[in-house]
Amino acid sequence: MNQPLSQPRRLFYNLDGWSPFYRGQSQAAIRRAIDRLAGSQITAVMLSSGIGQSVNYPSQVSELSHWRPLKPEVRAELYRVMGEQAAGGIEGVADLYRRDGTDCFHFLVEAVVQSGRQAFATMRMNDTHMVKLEHGEGPYTDAFYRAHPEWRLPDAGLNYAVPEVRAHRLAMMEELLRRYPFTGLELDFLRGPPFFPSSVVVAPANPWPTTARKTGEEAARWTEPGAQGPHFPRDLAEAYAPVMTEFLGEVRGMIDRLNGEQGRKIELCARVPSSLSGCRRVGLDPVAWHEHGCLNFLTIGKFLQLVFALPIAEFKRALPGLPVHASIDYVVGGPLIDGYFHPRDGTAEIYRGASAALYAQGADGLTLFNMFAAQCNGSDPAGRDWNHEEPMVVLGELGDPATLADTDKLYLVDAAFALFDQPFFDCRASLPAAATPVAPLLATLFVGEKSLADKHCTLRVVLAHPTPAVIMVVQINGFSQGQGRPADYPHLFPEPYDQKPPELAQSHDFTVRSVDLKYGANEVAVLVSAPVTVNSIELAVEAKPRV
Repeated sequence: MNQPLSQPRRLFYNLDGWSPFYRGQSQAAIRRAIDRLAGSQITAVMLSSGIGQSVNYPSQVSELSHWRPLKPEVRAELYRVMGEQAAGGIEGVADLYRRDGTDCFHFLVEAVVQSGRQAFATMRMNDTHMVKLEHGEGPYTDAFYRAHPEWRLPDAGLNYAVPEVRAHRLAMMEELLRRYPFTGLELDFLRGPPFFPSSVVVAPANPWPTTARKTGEEAARWTEPGAQGPHFPRDLAEAYAPVMTEFLGEVRGMIDRLNGEQGRKIELCARVPSSLSGCRRVGLDPVAWHEHGCLNFLTIGKFLQLVFALPIAEFKRALPGLPVHASIDYVVGGPLIDGYFHPRDGTAEIYRGASAALYAQGADGLTLFNMFAAQCNGSDPAGRDWNHEEPMVVLGELGDPATLADTDKLYLVDAAFALFDQPFFDCRASLPAAATPVAPLLATLFVGEKSLADKHCTLRVVLAHPTPAVIMVVQINGFSQGQGRPADYPHLFPEPYDQKPPELAQSHDFTVRSVDLKYGANEVAVLVSAPVTVNSIELAVEAKPRV
């Protein structure tokens, strides 16, 4: 599975605070979690240092998660929401340290380093997992969080407008880098906005007609929950961008100081939302960070979504000379029905297609985020168990377009889905969208195939509802692709872990002439005889011709 890269690229594998301990907390069990990456193209492992507002290592600055005993009813609620693997895994970490002083996080970092990969610490800048449990006194809070409710935002995250909050987080970062042999630190801003109160104040006496914009200095005084009055909207925090930029400079300065003291080369990177303007809306300014020399590279992505299109070129133009990576999550989409989300998990073909498409858009590297989460999907309302192993075979392929070249892939036009769509700070998905006889649907499909010779290509258009009488024509880059046909299978490649596949009557397949496809952006036009809503557009590329 291990193959040399055709050019230097970086493939990161992210492990959250829970997943390294799913299979146990012993040194051997932790090493097995890293041994799963053996023979892969993974160059570095991102290790999450935090659980909510607490941490998963013994800390003098923060607090080890589960350090305090829980009431039985609180513990039961934690396990109900988080699941046995997550809640039990990190609870076991605290039990081991309490019993014999074992630092499981130390064994985890050591296992990554001994595997020959770089170990990066990743800090979620606002992780609100279960922070409201027991009125903010639950196991995923630390003493700092519990002692200062006045420094929280209304949704329970920390308010970075408060100098003491920034100082606390900076101290956590320095302790982490001094304690463990990390070669990098990631600031994860996708987990998650808001970081500040709204920087637009609505006067309570006349709440909607008039607004007054606060300056950054004035805005820093609005620190108490609810002090900013009605939200307009909650996350609008552009005025705070200089505050966060100054904080990034302090983090960079701390790392430079450590590098000088210890002769190390610790990198600093950040993971941010997928819209430059959206970043500014929530008080983040990657352009200023780059101008101040804060970062070694930047990663962009969407919150908990496996995506095929990101504005990588726009970010690279705005941040000249800075490597820009793309983040790939494990869920493509899925419907929310009666409060239960039915996910469509990534398959090997989907991971390959997303990676090749993002490389075609200029990505300098990739981060695989939450890929392991398929192991703890749990059961659906009907009681069917959806836990499964992630497609580990792709870890030997995704690090390089060259090793992806002759593999089966599925390319998708990104579609929004209700549970994780964040249009306030993420780029917009193209689908679902309407097509009518006078207004064809036009969508961009990114394809990462430099050679399509002898490859079989099938385009699928999935409608929101079966429409048997509709006549449909599909064009690729202006070239019509012939007669469509009803789908014979729920998916173009097998997808056993799509919990709610579309009905066959919703799907129409078209054989695509490979000569009409281009490397990079392709225009797909859907022309119809009657109004329809298109939920999905997908292209299957089979490496070997069908017999």
